[in-house]
Amino acid sequence: MKLGSKILLLSLSPFLPAVPDLIASPASEAAAHHHDFQGEAEGIVVGRFAEGTTSFGEAGRLRAAGPAVDSDTLFEIGSITKVFTGILLADAVLKGKATLDDPVSKHLPADLLHAGSPLHGITLLDLATHTSGLPRLPSNIEKGADPKDPYAHYSVARLHDCLREIGESDLQKRGETSYSNLGMGLLGYLLERISEKPYEALVRETLFEPLGMGSSFVQRRPGDIPSSETDRFATGHSGGKETPHWHIDALCGAGAIVSSAKDLMAFAAAHLSPETPGTLREAMALAATPQRGAVGLGWFVGREGLQHDGGTGGFRSELRISLADKTAAARLMNGTGSSAPSESRGDFTALTGYWQGVLDTGGAKLRLVLRIAQDGRVVLHSLDQGAVGMPAHQAIHEEGTFRAVFSAIGGSFEGRIDGGTLSGTWKQGGSLPLELTRQETMPEPMREALSKRASGDLSPLHGYWSGFLGGKAGLFVVLEIEAFDGSGEARLYSPDQTPEAMPVTKLSFDGSQLTLSLDSIQAAYAAELDSDGKLSGGWKQGLLPLPLSLTKSPTMPKREETNGGPDRERRTP
Repeated sequence: MKLGSKILLLSLSPFLPAVPDLIASPASEAAAHHHDFQGEAEGIVVGRFAEGTTSFGEAGRLRAAGPAVDSDTLFEIGSITKVFTGILLADAVLKGKATLDDPVSKHLPADLLHAGSPLHGITLLDLATHTSGLPRLPSNIEKGADPKDPYAHYSVARLHDCLREIGESDLQKRGETSYSNLGMGLLGYLLERISEKPYEALVRETLFEPLGMGSSFVQRRPGDIPSSETDRFATGHSGGKETPHWHIDALCGAGAIVSSAKDLMAFAAAHLSPETPGTLREAMALAATPQRGAVGLGWFVGREGLQHDGGTGGFRSELRISLADKTAAARLMNGTGSSAPSESRGDFTALTGYWQGVLDTGGAKLRLVLRIAQDGRVVLHSLDQGAVGMPAHQAIHEEGTFRAVFSAIGGSFEGRIDGGTLSGTWKQGGSLPLELTRQETMPEPMREALSKRASGDLSPLHGYWSGFLGGKAGLFVVLEIEAFDGSGEARLYSPDQTPEAMPVTKLSFDGSQLTLSLDSIQAAYAAELDSDGKLSGGWKQGLLPLPLSLTKSPTMPKREETNGGPDRERRTP
């Protein structure tokens, strides 16, 4: 099963762009995030670079009963590793060891691929820009995996086995931007062969040592962390529960780096400093140059500058660099999802309906809609990002003040209602004013966006549907389907893995037949609503389909309620 590919080396893109350089200082930003989204055993370190000076803000702890986090605390940075891999490629190109147009096969063992392998047509540039068409994860990553450390077993031999079996049908998104951990992991492996050095030695010599990143290392195998550093390595958490560290072997170029806020900000500042060694500065500039659309070599390049996020089982990280403004910001956290219980509190009668406004971030103006139900359910839709709904983790309306917390993106809105206006502040890093006005009906742009993703009368399916992939021993999943105002949408939860929701890309219900797809994890589900009110069908993700039967409930079910037994240990892959 590959359901976990949503969080395996997750590259998080904020639902809304963070605004770390506006009102909040690093200290107040860290304190606010820790207060709203973390438990006492979790922590966050915020770094800021502006006007040639780096500052930090910290809140929380490394672990339960542990010391406070600080700028030297070590965090898994997950997919931000891909940025380092892109710079290593740029460095190899500038030194004449490779070209961006080199085919993958040029740097693989000569007898590995058969003559008709489509990998002969895939280039290093394709890998670095996520346009190779390779799937998000290798087809054989699940075999022999430890659910708590899902990449540790994945050796070069397994990678070779995967590459031998890749056919044209595996490259359906060739030429499109399709995020691939396999592709970037493969690139890291190829750079090892090009340089004739292990990835950890290559990144240390090329980047860590020249930039003074003395705390950073590559965590491929247990024991890779220097013994002198174990006390300052934070413990990861998911939904408030401790998680083991991840070790990433053959695919280390996709997400194996461990670093500190101090080191990561030194890396960011090096992009803006004339004192950075000339060859390295050139490699950084090449990696930061858009190559395919808005993607450079590892970097995502937007109006606000360079950006990449990362995540492993219990860590989240964010890095932003503005070359134009000569500023940078980073956030490192040893927690995913909110530790606080989900709740709705207060009387929402006066707020029920749609509230629309524009959030002016300075770099973009985003049209937002809050959908508020009488029972206190609040969903945020960004019309400029497909109108995908983001449910609030907490919603409170008391003493005239309304507050909604969106833990999955580290954002919140707080305001007061005055007639047809809801005025307040959006917080996500920094703070921005946001005024929303009541809409009598669903805004037309929102209806149009939802109609592209959902079709058919969804009202018979409204609610929560839960079951186990492949049977009771399988992964517990919950499908939430919402029907409202003749429209609707759906999202999938994998409570064993993460509290975060995965949006359903397309959903159709025709008669008794349900079909849906989730592009983010390259999965699909087809089922029939039977006479007993159950959805019975097959889940397709990877090579083999799995049976999946779902039972309806009016509220979010828990594993123990569905399985009739105690909650099992959290599973990652």
